[in-house]
Amino acid sequence: MKKVKVKKTRTVSDTALLQLWAKVVKARAGNKCEYPGCTVRATQLHPHHFYSRRHINTRYDPRNGICLCAVHHVFGVNSAHSDPNFKDIIINSGVRSIEWFHDITERKNVIQKNNQFHRQNWKISLKCMLEKY
Repeated sequence: MKKVKVKKTRTVSDTALLQLWAKVVKARAGNKCEYPGCTVRATQLHPHHFYSRRHINTRYDPRNGICLCAVHHVFGVNSAHSDPNFKDIIINSGVRSIEWFHDITERKNVIQKNNQFHRQNWKISLKCMLEKY
C-alpha cells in the first residue's frame, strides 16, 4: 500500500485574519473615512464591524466593515459606538444600501464554526481582495 503524504498547512490565527480584514476594509474605502460628509483629516483610520466580531460568518467579511476616522468610530456623538442611529445614517446617506444591509444581516445569522478550514478560506479570499485594491 502506497503512503500518501498530506501537506500540513500553517495555522491561520484570528489576529492575522483581522489585520488582513482591516487592510482590505481601509483599501476598499480609499483610506478615507466613509462616514457621510466627514471632514476630519484623520491620520489614523479604524475599520469597524457593522455586526460584532462574535458573529463568525461575518467576522472576516469585508462587506461587514466600514472605514472610519476616530471621531466617527469611537469619540464623537455620531460615532458608530455611541449613536443608536448609526446604521440608519449609513444606509440613508447611500454609503451602504438597504440590499447590503439585508444581505449582511442574513449572512450574520448563519451558523459557522470558526475552524482552521474556515480561516484558511478567508485568508485566501482576503489576500485576493487586497490585490484588487
